[in-house]
Amino acid sequence: MLEDKLFEMDATGWLEYEFLTWEWWLLLSFFISPWILWLYTKKREWLVESILFGVIVMVITILLDTIGLQFSFWEYPIEFLPVIPSAFPFDVSLVPVAYMLLFQYNRTWKSFISAQIVMAFVYAFIGEPLCNWINLVCYIKWNYMYSFLYYILIGLGIRALILKWVSVSKS
Repeated sequence: MLEDKLFEMDATGWLEYEFLTWEWWLLLSFFISPWILWLYTKKREWLVESILFGVIVMVITILLDTIGLQFSFWEYPIEFLPVIPSAFPFDVSLVPVAYMLLFQYNRTWKSFISAQIVMAFVYAFIGEPLCNWINLVCYIKWNYMYSFLYYILIGLGIRALILKWVSVSKS
């Protein structure tokens, strides 16, 4: 009963103050644009591995984002939809698609690590501050260096895991 009332208040506030604002349209573009890019640039020979990479990134990112919200490391002033995780466009589109493209186009460890560092730098020190500045995210107990390390570690870990699974499945 109380939970229903809280949801109703959240949904009403979302409809009045967030839905169809310029920030909401930006979140919509963050959700759709990466997938359009991926559809036009995907490599069929690495399709299964790439999708697996993206799904693992999504699961980990949604889980860690939920934990970060619960522990007040950050908050999202604008929600894409009030019924899904607040950072949905980031968690299931911007972040995983970037990793999927890195995985497809950087087949050696050397090129992957180089591209991974560039991506982590751009996301952590350009993208996140921009999103903070335009009020899509508000960091409370978090800093960009943590994000930079997260982007690198998750990319390297998942790539190693997928390459291991591929080698085991082929043997």
